[in-house]
Amino acid sequence: MKQLALVMLFAASPLAAIDLGVRGGLPFGDAFESLRSANLELKGRNRFVIGPTLELRLPAGFGVNLDFLYRRYQFQTTTPSGTSTSGAGQFEIPVMVRYHFPSIVVRPFIAGGPVWSTITGLNSTRNSTGMALGTGLDIRVPFGHVTPELRYTRRFQDSIVTAPSGSLKTLSNQIDLMVGFTF
Repeated sequence: MKQLALVMLFAASPLAAIDLGVRGGLPFGDAFESLRSANLELKGRNRFVIGPTLELRLPAGFGVNLDFLYRRYQFQTTTPSGTSTSGAGQFEIPVMVRYHFPSIVVRPFIAGGPVWSTITGLNSTRNSTGMALGTGLDIRVPFGHVTPELRYTRRFQDSIVTAPSGSLKTLSNQIDLMVGFTF
């Protein structure tokens, strides 16, 4: 409770700033391990990630970043009778503490924190937790900030999700190239 009061105190002070915006990006690799058998091939692909972002900028180069990200998944099932495609989504909420290194216009940063996520739109819903680590640049532009970032997410649980034609195992590691625009 004391930590929440401390964050609220910093947020209300003139030394802190709140930036709102949008963050989006592209993942490296697939989100699921493909399952194959003699008559069935099921693949899960992650096409993009996007959502609103909020950053509380604190004194001494620190900040707290909160994202509400949405990932769209596409499942492709190949059987002897043909190929079918279906989709699902994942909501991901990373809360990351950032440290911005000193500079005037372009400030490198490092970040880390917990991630909560849930996969929906399948026969079953799966929740998971994990840790996110990131590094990037905070570029000050006349209307706000542009923040390209490379983010690594490690999920602590290997979830088996049930798609319409079979099951897939989620991959524990995800790397995303993201860009945020905040005002």
